[in-house]
Amino acid sequence: MVSTATMTERTQVVQPLSQTLRDETARAHEGAEGSEFMTALVRGDLDAEAVHALTGQLWFIYDALETAVRRVAHTALGSAVADPRLERRPALENDLANMMGSDWREKVRILPATARYVARLESLGEDEAARVIAHHYVRYLGDISGGQVIAARLGTIYDIDADALRFYDFAAIGKIPPYRAAYRHQLDELPLGADEREALIAEAQEAFAFNTAVFADLSRARAARQPQPVR
Repeated sequence: MVSTATMTERTQVVQPLSQTLRDETARAHEGAEGSEFMTALVRGDLDAEAVHALTGQLWFIYDALETAVRRVAHTALGSAVADPRLERRPALENDLANMMGSDWREKVRILPATARYVARLESLGEDEAARVIAHHYVRYLGDISGGQVIAARLGTIYDIDADALRFYDFAAIGKIPPYRAAYRHQLDELPLGADEREALIAEAQEAFAFNTAVFADLSRARAARQPQPVR
């Protein structure tokens, strides 16, 4: 008699990768979106400086992510998702210059959680394209989906000009729904072995954990800058 566990494993194997990724990272995704920092930010409880702080950490992350993607772009797996139109580093540099001035590089400091995230991305070699794709999926698919809502709220709530929110502008890829659908199809068609598939899914969960940790560090850094009440 085939056990329920065995039947479940077989179902997961035949399930499209994009659906498995969505299912397996659902809880981690909710944790990142529902973090204290992001909840307060989109609710309007913070200020423009919080947006600046987040943007600074994103610059470190995307600098490392896009370097990792270029490292595997020539491989069978990496070439399936690598798309220069998605790259965010130039947009982030534009946004930081608009937010903080031309000397923004002297003002932005990497947080410990961001440093750990960057170190992980930098550690992924050419033979780990599946893991790089996991980070690519977590960041970019989130950016072209929920990121659009976040951009609208940040601009309105914190009175930030659109020229300082180019990070969220994906006009280069055309209409988002068909691009997103094509991206998921590419994931489903990846020539992955069982071990690579498992590694990709596990890395995607880790990617969400890295992002959640960055948000937690942003909250702590902000709290440390707040004036302490007089006792």
